[in-house]
Amino acid sequence: MREHMVFQQMEFIRLRTLAALDATTEQQADDMPSGFRNSIRWNLGHILLSQENILFSFAGENVRKSLPPEYGELFGFNTSPETWNGLTPPSLKELREKLEEQPRRVKEVFSGRLDEVGEKPFVLGEHTSFTTLGEVLSFANWHEGLHQGTITSIKRVQGIESLWEKAEEKV
Repeated sequence: MREHMVFQQMEFIRLRTLAALDATTEQQADDMPSGFRNSIRWNLGHILLSQENILFSFAGENVRKSLPPEYGELFGFNTSPETWNGLTPPSLKELREKLEEQPRRVKEVFSGRLDEVGEKPFVLGEHTSFTTLGEVLSFANWHEGLHQGTITSIKRVQGIESLWEKAEEKV
């Protein structure tokens, strides 16, 4: 697997996620239009947590040292802002800082290791499993793009025409 290409894709995809975040106000981030079970803030946090969980746990690395423990309750699989029950989600600024930092750390930890086989396969359904870090990182890249699409869909339903123009909070 060409390591440079996979990391380049990760960095480009993350730049697009950060651009979507920068084009979102705090108010827009928490809106859950009809037909959606999560908000833009949830999707951003889920991207962050999922990449962390998928890559670091697959490689047997410590997952929780870089994210606050409550992120699992906020952004994990089968969570929603409706299940937050008094938890305070991070601001967009905090999410941005963590999303911006993560690719550098992923590259630092996993450079030269993308052909490494995990202790057990990462299984998705009965027909798909990934065995190397490179395969898992490629899946994580796809997964992030999937959630970018959801963010775009939420914005379209909110009536936002300019999806990438830097947002300014109305005070």
